[in-house]
Amino acid sequence: MDEQRYRLKKDIVWRIKTLHIVFTCVVLYFLIHILLFIMFNNKVKEGFADVHKNTIISTEEISAHRGSIYSRNKEVLATSITRKTLYIDFGCERFDNYELYCKNADTLARELSKYFGDRTAREYKEELIKWRKLAIKQTSVTDTIKPKWYQFWKPERIVTKDVVTYRKHITRQIFREVDVNEWYDIKKFPLLRNGLDVTYRVNDNEYRVYPQGNVAQRVVGRREHHRSYGVEFSMRDTLAGHNGLQKMQTISPGYKTRVSDKSNIEPQNGYDVVTTLDIDVQDVAHNALKERLIAESAIWGTTIVMEVATGDILAMVNLKRVGDTCVEEQNYAIGVPVNPGSTFKIVSAMALLDKGVPTTKKYNSKLGARVRVGGEKGADVQDSHAISRETKGIIDMRTAFAESANVYFTEAVFEAFSKKPVEFSDYCRKLLLDQKIGLSEMGATVGIVPNLNNRHTSRYNALVNMAYGYGLDITPLHTISIYNAVANSGRMVAPRLVLRTERDGEVVNEAPVRVLNESICKPTTVDTLRMLMEEVSLSGTAKGYFGEKVCSFRTGSKTGTSQVNTEINKVRYRKQDNHYYGSMVTYLPADKPRYTIMTAIFTKKQDKKSYYGASLAGPVQKQVATFLHNRDCNYAEESGGGNQLATEIKGGNIDKMRKVAKKYSKISSVEGRDGWGVCNNADSRGVHISKVEVGDRRVPNVVGMGLNDALYLLEKSGLTVEVVGYGEVVSQSLEPNTIISNDEKRIKIELK
Repeated sequence: MDEQRYRLKKDIVWRIKTLHIVFTCVVLYFLIHILLFIMFNNKVKEGFADVHKNTIISTEEISAHRGSIYSRNKEVLATSITRKTLYIDFGCERFDNYELYCKNADTLARELSKYFGDRTAREYKEELIKWRKLAIKQTSVTDTIKPKWYQFWKPERIVTKDVVTYRKHITRQIFREVDVNEWYDIKKFPLLRNGLDVTYRVNDNEYRVYPQGNVAQRVVGRREHHRSYGVEFSMRDTLAGHNGLQKMQTISPGYKTRVSDKSNIEPQNGYDVVTTLDIDVQDVAHNALKERLIAESAIWGTTIVMEVATGDILAMVNLKRVGDTCVEEQNYAIGVPVNPGSTFKIVSAMALLDKGVPTTKKYNSKLGARVRVGGEKGADVQDSHAISRETKGIIDMRTAFAESANVYFTEAVFEAFSKKPVEFSDYCRKLLLDQKIGLSEMGATVGIVPNLNNRHTSRYNALVNMAYGYGLDITPLHTISIYNAVANSGRMVAPRLVLRTERDGEVVNEAPVRVLNESICKPTTVDTLRMLMEEVSLSGTAKGYFGEKVCSFRTGSKTGTSQVNTEINKVRYRKQDNHYYGSMVTYLPADKPRYTIMTAIFTKKQDKKSYYGASLAGPVQKQVATFLHNRDCNYAEESGGGNQLATEIKGGNIDKMRKVAKKYSKISSVEGRDGWGVCNNADSRGVHISKVEVGDRRVPNVVGMGLNDALYLLEKSGLTVEVVGYGEVVSQSLEPNTIISNDEKRIKIELK
């Protein structure tokens, strides 16, 4: 009995322990799951928070405004304009009241038609209604009503219940891109002035425009997808500025708004670049060179105008002939080394004079016959024409330089340097012909000057060839820099293309005049060289363009012609191919040189076409030099009359015109204090400013305005503008105040 009770008790205890163990395991199981749930839930919340933050709040880059490029007189060469594209969300909640939407759409259509003038109000309204209808999807919900069991005699009925409307986002651009001022006006129109962030979105598009067209294209440059060049490329970091960062919050699909945050970084706009280019000079040189290339069926040409004292590039034209027109395809002035020909005789004469050879020393030019100079190791040389028959070809340096005598300079250089030819090549290197003298960031290349040391196996032949511009390759920029140094009393300055950088009109950095060599030769040598160059203009190869009978001002010149025997743009040209490089360099005025001009033209010998430097480049040199001379004379006459008042002011914003008139002129009358105006001819009382009517689909009067103001008003009126020339508007193809028709929306304006 006791044993049975013991077993029963033991069995009960075992069961109780088992229950405790099971209970403990269950409790632990639930505790573990609760803990895991809490941990997992926190991670999920954190994950959803991150997803929410990354999806709703994002950081976007704000593009900085690219700086503009100006000429020395602040004419715009390149600038950026911002156009805004408006996309209206026709599925917006604000448009749910269809009757109110149609009413506002009718008003908006009239405003848009009046503002842009490109479509009628009815066409705009049809567009607004069409896209709103497409943004709403209507679904009819039907149901079948069965009769009750006691209404067995009634049939089943199909009933249409409520109409369920589904909204979908449809965004459309219904009018053209607008500028900032137009956008400010449009934001006041119905449907667009409230709920800005959910009604529409605005995309900013920046465009680079070049008001001067193809003039100075290779120098100013272009921003292209695959390649950039010119100032646009060399000053790209300065012009670009620094982009900013902005927190943006997504309100609805495709629509965002700015969020104030400490991490926001405002963009820093790029600097403006003021170049040394003079648009007036550039335009004259461009047209003169273009005319010459077409007339002579030449291949390419370049014209450079440099200011003597500073090295400022006032003009740099690079044209390639394509049929009956010309294009700026490559910067030949700084990037194409070629045999210079007789313009290199300035270096030969300089080396001879510095070595002590007198100008009175004479050599026999052989009257145009072929001569072997330098003995067996020398080279065959020949003049292009018989020189000085009256003296049987015996000439001095003055006559040789004026007539561009090859035999004279090769004989003189060989005699002076044959014992040690390396002295002559070292002299050339002293003039930096084998180095980059400036504009390297624009792609300027070095010249190729052989070293005539003892290792040069044909140094005597090379010495003879170098004496008259063969056997070496230099760019037109190197050539004009040497002549500019001679005009500048021996002081060689580096060519300068950028004057300064600015921001908001304030000077940030100014480029100094960089001196390459304080004195390239002896002072007496400079005086002699200038005398020789003036003789070229008076009685030598340039007398047909700058002689006393054909030119009213005195200059110094040198012409050059080379039968090209070198590689240009990876194409090998040999003498027998009959390709010629004709050039001329001129400085003016002769007594106090202010400008140096060089024109070089590459051509192929053709019947009835020029290939000598004087006849090829001379007409271009004459046109540019005459323009510079006349402009300086006119300026001196205008500025020499004491205190004078302006008799005419450029048109534009009336408020700004009033400020200018108060400072530089007198105001006789003005029509209004704001808006746009032009200056009528002044009378004895002063200038009269008349108001320009803008709007109502009428052509505004922009005659007398600058390009920027004229473009703004004309494009705001919905016109497509074609620009010819530079300066201020002198004529427009559509009469002012006439109604703009839908068929004729192009206008041509001429500037001078």
